[in-house]
Amino acid sequence: TFDRKRAIFGAPLLDFIRTSQPKAWARLEKLLGDQTGEQILRDLCKWLEIHGVLATLRHGFKCYGRKLFAAQFAPVHGMNPDADAAYAANTCGLTRQLYYSASNTKSLDLVLSLNGIPLMTVELKNQGSGQTVDDAVKQYRKDRDPRELIFIFKARTLVHFAADTDSVQMT
Repeated sequence: TFDRKRAIFGAPLLDFIRTSQPKAWARLEKLLGDQTGEQILRDLCKWLEIHGVLATLRHGFKCYGRKLFAAQFAPVHGMNPDADAAYAANTCGLTRQLYYSASNTKSLDLVLSLNGIPLMTVELKNQGSGQTVDDAVKQYRKDRDPRELIFIFKARTLVHFAADTDSVQMT
């Protein structure tokens, strides 16, 4: 489920870390016990807001002095089975009608995420129902609060698409 206050999907992220970095997870769990997941999410969100999502995905983040990775890129070669397994643990998410705000019931048509971190939003329109890509652009401009965490550039999503059956625009 989507954590509206943090603007992330916590469970996929924790599953990724637990699966791809079992030693780091075990060390943190020894220190933090039942609070391990909560502490990781709290530290990740602080890190995202300071360093941005792209740097965090590329270089990882710190939790209790231990470096954790929120994603694993493809290994250069297949000689390291641990790197292959970590890469295979990545999960891409596609969520329809994501209710993103803690203060209202507005939703996004599509959100694409990597290991629970939202990276792209999409507003879809259909000329058959009388709406075009221009209506989607207008929706982003007029109906979306840019102060909502999911829309803050670098802190969460990196790109927003407005699309209809004939054209796509992005920002």
